[in-house]
Amino acid sequence: MEGKVRVALIGCGRVAGVHAQALKRLQETELKAVVDIVEEKARFFSETYDVKDWYTDYHKVLERDDIDAVEICLPHYLHAEVAIKAMKAGKHVLTEKPMAITLEDADRMIATADECKVKLGVIFQNRYNDASVAVKKAITSGQLGEIKGARMMLTWHRPDSYYRESDWKGTWDKEGGGVLIDQAIHTIDLMQWLIGKEIDYIRATYDTRAHSYINVDDVAEAYIKFKPDIVGCVYANCFYPYDAPVFLEIYGSNGIAHIVGDKATIYLSNTTIQVEQSSNPGSGLRYWGSSHERQIKDFYKDVLLGRTPFIDGRAGRVALAMVLAMYESSRTGKPVKFPY
Repeated sequence: MEGKVRVALIGCGRVAGVHAQALKRLQETELKAVVDIVEEKARFFSETYDVKDWYTDYHKVLERDDIDAVEICLPHYLHAEVAIKAMKAGKHVLTEKPMAITLEDADRMIATADECKVKLGVIFQNRYNDASVAVKKAITSGQLGEIKGARMMLTWHRPDSYYRESDWKGTWDKEGGGVLIDQAIHTIDLMQWLIGKEIDYIRATYDTRAHSYINVDDVAEAYIKFKPDIVGCVYANCFYPYDAPVFLEIYGSNGIAHIVGDKATIYLSNTTIQVEQSSNPGSGLRYWGSSHERQIKDFYKDVLLGRTPFIDGRAGRVALAMVLAMYESSRTGKPVKFPY
């Protein structure tokens, strides 16, 4: 494929501004249209980002031959439906996480991408943070030695008003859950990617402790057994007084790596390495990480070159499977074996 990838942005909500800014700035893309079911939002994005065409029906962009790809920033339960229709219309798809709220839908998305010979990407932008890249390099180079374990802690603030103001947040049927599938999934993905080993099983519990408006998880913990014998520990809640920096530790036989927010400190026997984000592309919230634009650029470079995206549908499915296994384990009181 030559030239720019012509993109339609579907969904003009909270995170969509980060996507729109990237699509306008990047040399690989041309933002051709914006879509939102709420006319005022679609018009606002059209005017704000200088995009001529706006729609309230996403089917309209799927009919256009001058649009090569769609970027999906919709409520979780709509990701699979829109992505599959777009791919069947011959469009490449980059969707916000989670790619779906069921594994059946995720598998349908992957199969459709294969059948239609289009690219499917899933946003997990924190893999592109300088801190994450540095820790991954320390692991793959052997600097940290044999990986023994990992632990993560996410404590953010989501008041009842956050859920009252949304018609889909904090619901099982539309969001797919609570703190695990919405907030913690990014760090769960980062943990499994850094470790780079298959999962043996997951055991977890969740509860609703501090919110009266929702019945999804606002706190959860999990034990992850990676093969051959690596321990992963997860703790997350969304009732802390503020959005504290996420903490992730990777423990190896030769050292320990800490990621706190977007900074990494790697402790080795004879040295300490510190890495901070070198740039802050986009205007997203700091706790989202600041690498949306890096992933978006990388995805469309892959589209132009005909390569498999770094975080394609199969890669995006892993964190979703982990989260859904945590929910199942809590409900049944039993460990969930992988593959799942």
